[in-house]
Amino acid sequence: MNKFLLTVAVAILSTAVWGQGSSYSLLEAQQYAIEHAYNVQNKTLEVEKSEKMLMENIARGLPQVFASADWTQNINLQTFVVAGADGALQPLTFGTPYTAQAAISAEQLIFDGSYIVAVLASQVLKDNSMKELEKSTIDIRQQVASAYHLVLISKKTLQLIDDNLVFITKNYEESKKKFEVGMLEEQDVDQFELIKSNLVNQKDYALKQINIAEMILKFQMGLDINAPIELSDALESLMVFSQDGGSLLTESFAVEQNIDYRILETRVEGQALNLRNENAAFLPKLKFKYYYGHNIFSANANVFTGEQGIGRADNIMQNFGFNLSIPIVTGGSRVARVQQAKIQIDQVSVAKKQLEDNLKLEYATAKAEYEYALQSYNTQLRNAEISKKIRDTSSKKFAEGIVSSLEFTQAENQYQDALRSALNAANNVLDKKVKLEKIIGKYNN
Repeated sequence: MNKFLLTVAVAILSTAVWGQGSSYSLLEAQQYAIEHAYNVQNKTLEVEKSEKMLMENIARGLPQVFASADWTQNINLQTFVVAGADGALQPLTFGTPYTAQAAISAEQLIFDGSYIVAVLASQVLKDNSMKELEKSTIDIRQQVASAYHLVLISKKTLQLIDDNLVFITKNYEESKKKFEVGMLEEQDVDQFELIKSNLVNQKDYALKQINIAEMILKFQMGLDINAPIELSDALESLMVFSQDGGSLLTESFAVEQNIDYRILETRVEGQALNLRNENAAFLPKLKFKYYYGHNIFSANANVFTGEQGIGRADNIMQNFGFNLSIPIVTGGSRVARVQQAKIQIDQVSVAKKQLEDNLKLEYATAKAEYEYALQSYNTQLRNAEISKKIRDTSSKKFAEGIVSSLEFTQAENQYQDALRSALNAANNVLDKKVKLEKIIGKYNN
């Protein structure tokens, strides 16, 4: 790149300081988004939720102890009717006016294949939630970068319009003076007025675009869209010239580093655990249990008063044992579920291979698009240089009366188109760079 071309590039890409709000570099904006973006917050809560689910499933295998207490007033005691020796019916009432009971029971899971699988599955779920959180942070980095670039491009567009407006206004004023002394025709003045009017309209639209671009950036960051914001990175500091872009094109690519691939690997692991769980349904389950109960029968509301055997009677029950459950015949439903689980593993394996090929295709496409964007950017910079020379030459020739105002207008419009194309090419390079960096794994945690 020659010295003049580099000067043009710097002129196009340099960015003035805007606004009086909080200042963010691109990295700072991305970090702020990771901490405040709405989607990232939701994924963070999902991780916390999965941690609690893991704790819940682990707790199923720990000792379970339950206590209960009961106090009852028997308003009408249960009565049985019996026949006497003479055949007469005689009512017999059993029970006491008041009863109370306190009990404690405990159980401990000794063996359950499904429990082991459930704990492992909860860990897989937690790992998957963490990978989903990582994917969210990767996506938000890309979205913030694209929005950040758009703001810088929008502001640079406004700056270029202002520069052109100053140049055209100067020529417009000079042409009016020449028209007043008969050196130019009215048509020449009208040509400059048309260009100036178009530039004023473009400036108004550019101001609106800046406002929208900043709102998009603040939304992606999780920042109040009404809050002022300032970008501390200049466009030229983010821009990649062709001689600097080659390093990214030589970066290696491995599908195993891609977050979508790693999430799918977790799904494969989850399906394998699902098969283990279905197989575990054929295994027996064994529990240990213990029970202690204390029953009190009393004639008084305060069941703890009264002499034992007269106004009060106590009964203590205590036992322990084991519970063994063995599945024998289930009508083939368990076998069918095992077969379904095996099919699901095969389906995920096919999806994994499909994703692997798709990621390779995406990488090849992203690399080609980035390489083309770099070439296109250099071409557009060169076009901007050439069109500026043509415009400046036409301006001098018009001042000397060699070319008409129409020819100068065409040269000016060509120069403005070249500047817009250069800015679009710069924005395209930045976006393609971010896309390639993402698929390579540059944004991985």
